[in-house]
Amino acid sequence: MDEKCIPKKIKLLISIVDRGKGQKFTEMYKNNNVKYNLIALGSGTAESEILDYLGLGETEKDIVISIVHEDDVKTIMNNLREKMHLSKPGNGIAFTIPITSIDSATTLDYLCSLFNSEKE
Repeated sequence: MDEKCIPKKIKLLISIVDRGKGQKFTEMYKNNNVKYNLIALGSGTAESEILDYLGLGETEKDIVISIVHEDDVKTIMNNLREKMHLSKPGNGIAFTIPITSIDSATTLDYLCSLFNSEKE
């Protein structure tokens, strides 16, 4: 096995926002040196009465999936609160999930290529 990179601790950052706002989030993430962002289309399944009660009329969402260094999470979350106003109700949610293992050599190679490009 050739020398492979060993990525720092990484996390999956999930952001769920109203449809059409995902691109704005990926731009902010790119400015925070996040190399991998994927926007998926989502749709809420809550009943209309529940949405009305919570003040959430929009059910079509952008789900932004990003891979971030653990060291950058605090800065990114602060930017989400300050620049994207996620601390205010109705502007979306964001959370992270630690990535503790990878089950594919191909995936590890891909992640290494992302993180190695940061050194260049």
